[in-house]
Amino acid sequence: MRPITRNQAKRDKTKQSKRDQKTNKQLFSSIQWLFILVSVFLDVDECSLSKSSCDVNADCQNTRGSYRCLCKPGFTGDGKTCSDIDECFSGVRNCHSLASCTNTVGSFSCSCNHPYTGDGKTCRLAAECQNYQTLNSADRKTNYFNSQSCDNGLRGWYRFQGAAGSRMPTSCPPTSKCNAPAPGWLNGAHPAVPDGKVTRKVCFHWSSNCCNWSTNIEVRNCSSFYVYYFNGTPSCYLRYCGTD
Repeated sequence: MRPITRNQAKRDKTKQSKRDQKTNKQLFSSIQWLFILVSVFLDVDECSLSKSSCDVNADCQNTRGSYRCLCKPGFTGDGKTCSDIDECFSGVRNCHSLASCTNTVGSFSCSCNHPYTGDGKTCRLAAECQNYQTLNSADRKTNYFNSQSCDNGLRGWYRFQGAAGSRMPTSCPPTSKCNAPAPGWLNGAHPAVPDGKVTRKVCFHWSSNCCNWSTNIEVRNCSSFYVYYFNGTPSCYLRYCGTD
């Protein structure tokens, strides 16, 4: 048997080292494939296990071997930190030009400005502020003295204009004014625009009693004028008065 020289031993050692490196590479590659297979078939759903770090206002989406966070509509951020979007300030809204925008967490709301009505995205003037009849005769005013008329047949929405004044009086007028023995007056304040349509009491002055008869009416402030819904009078001769 021929003795192994030093050079031969060195060559054998180099070949063995290359074989070991190849074996290690194959082993590492096998481990990588094994990890991929485990990830594919045994993926951990961090979202369902509540192991994600998503913000409370974000949605968690599971991915292979990981997950991602997406802020919900109405919020902005990287998913792990989400903040509310002020749609009213940023202009990301569709409120009507006659409506007000109110920011809420994750959203916003629209509401029509009085005296307009609607859902906030569509606004229109209240029907009674457009469809009314006019009371404009001078004998309806509180400074007119006579006692011949009665409003028993007066029904619907009315506006005081012209010689009749612009609104109902809110203090008791003397008897035999407004061309009626018992003049009617509004026992209470007129509503503000934001109050919308309200119910008010009308009193009729007779026999030293400022509220000898009374009835309820509806009143709305239409911004620059008032309208009143009358449904006749409790008796005759009673009349709704006007003043400036």
